[in-house]
Amino acid sequence: MTVVKRQFYKSHKPNGDEYMFHLARDTESGEVFVIRQADYVVDGGSEKSMTLYEFLAGGGNRQNALLQLIGSLVPESAQHPQQH
Repeated sequence: MTVVKRQFYKSHKPNGDEYMFHLARDTESGEVFVIRQADYVVDGGSEKSMTLYEFLAGGGNRQNALLQLIGSLVPESAQHPQQH
C-alpha cells in the first residue's frame, strides 16, 4: 500500500506535544482518509487513520482547515459554473 498525503493542520500544546493532520489517499485502492500524527514529548508519538466522515463529524478548527483545503481544489473560474 502506497499512501500520499498533504498536511492541512498543525497544532502545538503548551506541554510541547504537537498534532499534525493530513489528507491522505491510498494510491492503489483510491481510498481517501485523514491521518492524525501526534508527537508526544514524553513517550514518542502515535498515528491514527480515520474516514472523512468520522473526522468531519467532530467539527472545529481542524475540520474547517480540511474544508478550506477541499474548497481550494475548485478553481475560482470553473469552466462550467452552475447556479444553485
